[in-house]
Amino acid sequence: MKKLSMIAALLMVFAVTTVAAAGPGNRFFDRNGNMDPAVISALELTNEQTEKIRTLYESAKKVIIPIKAQLATKRAEMKLLWTQTTLDADKIKATQKEIQALRTKVRDTQTGTRIAFRNLLTPEQTSKLLASGFGRNKHDKKGRGFAKGGCSGKGNGCGNR
Repeated sequence: MKKLSMIAALLMVFAVTTVAAAGPGNRFFDRNGNMDPAVISALELTNEQTEKIRTLYESAKKVIIPIKAQLATKRAEMKLLWTQTTLDADKIKATQKEIQALRTKVRDTQTGTRIAFRNLLTPEQTSKLLASGFGRNKHDKKGRGFAKGGCSGKGNGCGNR
């Protein structure tokens, strides 16, 4: 039984790290690192700004992808620890702390990138960015961003408009 659990955990780690290595996608870039033309035109970014933003994105991606792979491995370890017949509380707590530390590294990198991004914009571009809803909670209905309308999301629906 323990051998079967180890094999399942290793397969899960392989699958999750493959997905993590695919790279992050966000509302400004697709998974190939191409910046959304709608963002470029809406913010009226210069070629120099676009290139600097792309460089920021690439450098953040180089930092975040390996951390996300480590995070996937730690999550798989955590699942395996919880499926044991005899729980090892110390290992579970230690793994949990490692997961929290990895998440903090990702958030710190994302925050640094967002700050550097905002510093590249002119005051007019910053106003347009803020008017688009950038930086708001994704469940905040007031910030729709640059994308076309539509109702999506898990169980949220369109609600009353």
